[in-house]
Order: sequence, then C-alpha cells, then structure tokens
Amino acid sequence: MTQRARATLLEAEHIVGYTTYIDLIPDDVTEAADELYDTPMCGEVSRTEEAVDRALAGNDVAIVGSGDPNVYALGGLALEIIESKGATASALDFEVVPGVPAAQSCAARVGAPLVNDSVSISLSDHLTPMADIESRLHAVAAEGFTIAIYNPWSRKRRENFETACEILLEHRPADTPVGVVHGAGRDDEAVEIVELGELKSLGETDLIDMTTTLLVGNEETYVWDGQMITPRGYESKYDY
Repeated sequence: MTQRARATLLEAEHIVGYTTYIDLIPDDVTEAADELYDTPMCGEVSRTEEAVDRALAGNDVAIVGSGDPNVYALGGLALEIIESKGATASALDFEVVPGVPAAQSCAARVGAPLVNDSVSISLSDHLTPMADIESRLHAVAAEGFTIAIYNPWSRKRRENFETACEILLEHRPADTPVGVVHGAGRDDEAVEIVELGELKSLGETDLIDMTTTLLVGNEETYVWDGQMITPRGYESKYDY
C-alpha cells in the first residue's frame, strides 16, 4: 500500500471492498473508519453501487482493491455507475488514488523482466470472452512483448491456463524464462523462475491460482544469478 493510499483510507468515513481485501488492510486503518462494507467475490457491481450511494448521501467513501484501480479493477466501474445515476464525478469530488499494479510488484520479486515493451493480459473470461483472450495472446506472443498474465487459474476454468500455455509455446521456445509469483506480499508468498515448457505442469500445484501473476519473458530475456533480466537495449549503445 502506498503512503497516499493509506492516508486516503485513514480519511475515509466508509471503506468498501471485497472481503479478502478488507482483511488485508492494517487494523489501525480499518479501526479509524466509521463503517466497513464488504462483499464476497463476484460482488463487484453491488459493492460499487453501495459505495456510490453512500457517497451520494454525503459520506466520504473509499473503495479498496488490490494493485491499481486502473488495472483489472473498479476505477472504471465506479465512474460508469456514477454516470448511470445521473451524478457527476466532480460533484462527488471523485478521485482515483494510484496503487502498485501486480505486474510491477511481482516483476520486482524476480528481477527486471518487464523493463522493455510489455503487455498485461488476464485469463479470466468472466467479463471477456475466451476467444478474445486467445486472439490477444497470440498477437502479443508473436510480437515479442514480455507478458504479465493475471488470473491464470481457478477451479472453474483450468482450461484457460492450459490453452494459454499452448499458445505461448506456439510462438516462444520452451526454454523461455517465466517468473511465477504467488501471493506477492502476503504470508503465503512463493516465487519461482521456470521455463515455459514446464509451466503447464504447474497448473495442478498450489503455486498457480488467482493470486498468482506470471511474467513471461521474450527472446531476449535470460536468467542470471536467480534474476530474470530483459535487456532495455543499453548494451547496444554503451560499453559496460
């Protein structure tokens, strides 16, 4: 959590969020709030509507999520709901407080895999059709981007992970480095660097779930001293 995010939460009268994310907030922050409102997974719309209604009633409200509000999160949904209610963002003094996206926090755990052009893709087909996800994955894998893959696995859609592994192997060698970061910053954090050809077999392990982010290297990515490195290009212009 950034210091700015912490300060914003401490100022909020009401804090709204997914139950797991509320539980991750430090006790001194939640204890400072007048009210906490949480919903289980898949309650994104109902809790965001609740947050907007509370704000329209004159309360100072914060919606919490993981990572950054603009990356597979509720920043856009909150604005859409405000608009649908005939209100305005300016009237509510609406603000998006930036956070640290999972791609960046997880990349830091394995070295420097994303320092050149990179793309983020979620394997969740809850809101995006799997056909679109597959098409995008083919495109970015073929073009040599490093790739941060969010939401790689759940009990209901293991096939998405397996399909993604197969698509990546169509475009990249089996020895391409992949950083696997489970539960970054949490008590059960686990970090491994594997080869792309090994990735599919990890789907049945505790390492791959909805809290895991995958960092897929490109043709230039290599592993040195336990660190994933994707060169930025300095070596072609400078001697060091």
